[in-house]
Amino acid sequence: MKFAAPIFALAVMAAATVPTDASAQRTGTRIGKTATKYDTTETMALVTACMAERRNQISREILDTLPGTEAEYRVMLRSEGPLGTCMDDERFVLDGKKLEFTGRALRPSLGVAMARRQIADSNGAASVRASEKPWFAAALDALPDDASLDAPLLALFEMGDCLVNRESAGAIELVMSEPGKGGQGPAMRKLIPHLSHCVVAGQEIESTPEVLRYAVAEPIFHRSQPVVEVGATQ
Repeated sequence: MKFAAPIFALAVMAAATVPTDASAQRTGTRIGKTATKYDTTETMALVTACMAERRNQISREILDTLPGTEAEYRVMLRSEGPLGTCMDDERFVLDGKKLEFTGRALRPSLGVAMARRQIADSNGAASVRASEKPWFAAALDALPDDASLDAPLLALFEMGDCLVNRESAGAIELVMSEPGKGGQGPAMRKLIPHLSHCVVAGQEIESTPEVLRYAVAEPIFHRSQPVVEVGATQ
C-alpha cells in the first residue's frame, strides 16, 4: 500500500524591486490590488503562468513525476531558483516579502498553466489522445510499496483523466476559461454528466469549476504531448 507524503513547504524569498510607474502597488501589482492571504489562487496562477512561459523545461519535469513522491520533491527543490525569477518581476512587486508555496498547492496550478500553454501552442488545433489507462499508470505500478505518494491528489488527476477521455472538448474549454467568466458554464455542463462514471465509489469531490479545472489540466497536458513512434525521425 502506498501512503500520502506530508506536504512540504517551498519557500521563495523574492528580491525587493522598485515600482517603475505610478500604478505599481507594493504587492500584487498584476492582480490589480495589494495581494492578501485571500488572493492565493490569483497569485499562484500568475507565478505558474510565468513558470510555464519562462521556465518550461523544469515545469515539465515537475509534471512528469508522481505527486508527493521523493522525485517530485527533488525537482521542486531545483525549481526554487526559477520560481524566484518569476516572482522577481517589476509587474509583480513583492517588496521583499516572503511567500510560501506547498508543492501540493503549486502543482495543480502549474498543470493548468502548462496545459494552457500547450493548447495555445497548437494554434487552436488542440487534441488529446484516447487511452484506457491514465498517464501515470506505469510510474505508479513501478513505485515501491513504501514510497511516499499524495494519493488524494493523484485520485483527483485520475478522475480528471477519465473526464478528458470521455469529454475532451469540454475539458479543454474549462482549462482555457477564466475563473468567474462566462466560458466556465458551457464547459461544466459538458463535464458534469460524466462525473458519475469517473468518480470512484466513496470518493468525495467538490465539483466546482476550479476543482475540475485542476483535475483535467494535467491529463490534458500529458495526453496532448506528441507520440514519437519507434524508428521515426524528427
